[in-house]
Amino acid sequence: MDTRNDSAAILAEHLRANGVAVAWTDAAALSALHPLNLAAREDVTADDGRYVTAYGYEVGQYGDERETAHRVAYLVGTVPGHEPLPVDVETMSTTIRRALRLGFGRPAPATLNDLEQELRGHIALLLPEVRESARQLRPSSIEAHRLKARLDGIERQTSRGLGQGVLSAHIQVRQLARDCQYLLARHTAENQR
Repeated sequence: MDTRNDSAAILAEHLRANGVAVAWTDAAALSALHPLNLAAREDVTADDGRYVTAYGYEVGQYGDERETAHRVAYLVGTVPGHEPLPVDVETMSTTIRRALRLGFGRPAPATLNDLEQELRGHIALLLPEVRESARQLRPSSIEAHRLKARLDGIERQTSRGLGQGVLSAHIQVRQLARDCQYLLARHTAENQR
């Protein structure tokens, strides 16, 4: 088994716990992103027993993933260990409805951009909470694997941006709306238990 891959996966979990979005660039490298500002990113590679940024700054060593995650979270501008903001179900539902109604017209690029920003913000609030509730599942169960895959997919989708042109932006906003809808439904179900 490749130690670099295992260490990078452990680092990714600690980054997520610190409110950092993670996008994999290869098996031993990842991009750490601020969930609300995709321009705030740090590429980190696991190599030779240490974690190194794209510009050569060593941010930690294997076995010290928790502290490494704190350093990377600081670099991308998230606040490690912060209290999560409250979830405003009504506002999120309204944003989702607005985004899904776009299929019936030709939205302006500014409208798509605004909706994408709002949806990414909602997803950034919901995703850590749903990941935390997923930890209550039996780790080796099929349900846990499916949920982890879905949440990882949502995280990757959130980091993609609007793309080139109105059509790709329209598709991205609809996908983010569906992902946000899924997360909000899980949040609501968890709070009713």
